[in-house]
Amino acid sequence: MSDDNALLAALKKAADSPPPRDFRPGVVFQGSTPSEITTGPMPAMEHSEFDTAVRAAGYPLPETHTLILDRMEMTDNEAAWQRQPQEIDGHTQGVGEAYTGPTKLWRYKFKVVPKSARHDEDIAVLMAEAKAVVPDLPVRESAGVTTSVINLSDFQWGKNDEKGGTAETLEASEAALAEVVADLVANPVDELILVDEGDILEGTESAPNALGTNDLSTTEQVRLSRRVFWRWIEALAPLAPIVKVVGVPSNHCRVRRGKAALGDLLDDWGIEVISQLKDIAAVNPEAFGHVEFIIPAPHTEWVVLQLVGGKWIGFHHGHHANPAGLAGWVKKTGRRGLALCDIVVVGHHHHLVVEAFGDEQWLMICPTMDPGSGYYTASSGERSERGVLTFRVDGRGWYALKPIWLGHLTAA
Repeated sequence: MSDDNALLAALKKAADSPPPRDFRPGVVFQGSTPSEITTGPMPAMEHSEFDTAVRAAGYPLPETHTLILDRMEMTDNEAAWQRQPQEIDGHTQGVGEAYTGPTKLWRYKFKVVPKSARHDEDIAVLMAEAKAVVPDLPVRESAGVTTSVINLSDFQWGKNDEKGGTAETLEASEAALAEVVADLVANPVDELILVDEGDILEGTESAPNALGTNDLSTTEQVRLSRRVFWRWIEALAPLAPIVKVVGVPSNHCRVRRGKAALGDLLDDWGIEVISQLKDIAAVNPEAFGHVEFIIPAPHTEWVVLQLVGGKWIGFHHGHHANPAGLAGWVKKTGRRGLALCDIVVVGHHHHLVVEAFGDEQWLMICPTMDPGSGYYTASSGERSERGVLTFRVDGRGWYALKPIWLGHLTAA
């Protein structure tokens, strides 16, 4: 075989080299919509070129969707026939002789996801439209006896389901805030506890289809969580001389790679939001110097506080046991844990439950603020009504239990 023939054979073999087993070109569909695209060999691309180049190559990428790079891998064929333009009298004309030269090609594997339905500007407009006027009220002097506890549980910002998405959850939040403010103005308290019971954002690792059903990206979820929570703090801070903002870690907010949790118990987007809020408040100590921000101690997941009336209260997301087993789990947290408390409040389970247990103790499970779960309803027949749980505590115990129900805002 001549040298030329040997070279041609080598080039043909390189060009025909099979891709890796998990890099077969093709498109995976969920229903009629592509969920994954794996390309054949293509020239190197910048991130900004992915959508255009993949559509130009003939792959079915809807205009309503975009690509997220999963993997990229150089092909075995690093040399191929090329034709070099000829220069005649200083002008490029036609193409010259074929020659062998380096041509690096890549195979790409992409996830296909919906374009974010709501960008930063959209969220700002929604908040401006929904924002209610809050009276600028003077801070009352404490009598040291009464606490209002306001529990914000399972907002799951970014989730889009049977009761809507970001816009509808924002409407529910504003309605609840207006009612809480009106109640505190009419019936002032000496201490106010505002609690994030967890799952403040949906995340993208919470379910196999989360990327396809969310209407906010992860960064947008964190940004909106911070802005809405600050909206509550800004409105409520003038209404009590002692204000404590509490946050606990949760399953949806845990920083993950797939289902695997990364970092320690406080490596959590909800805890990060509390940290950001603390930084914001510190800029204006005159207005927010009386606001204390509290998260669990290292290597724990709960917060335990003594209220001004003397009772002890504890907060946890509640994701380590089913509702029937929660009281037993609380007892197992030990002498430094939730078992010390007169009242224990959790989220996670989406249905309101008030249960007596232990030594004259109370367990409360909060209603949810998320937009529902069509999957859970279809499989169980159950549906949870949106709501915010509020109650008051004095030296005798809890009273004035007042769930703010919001189902009328998203009724079918």
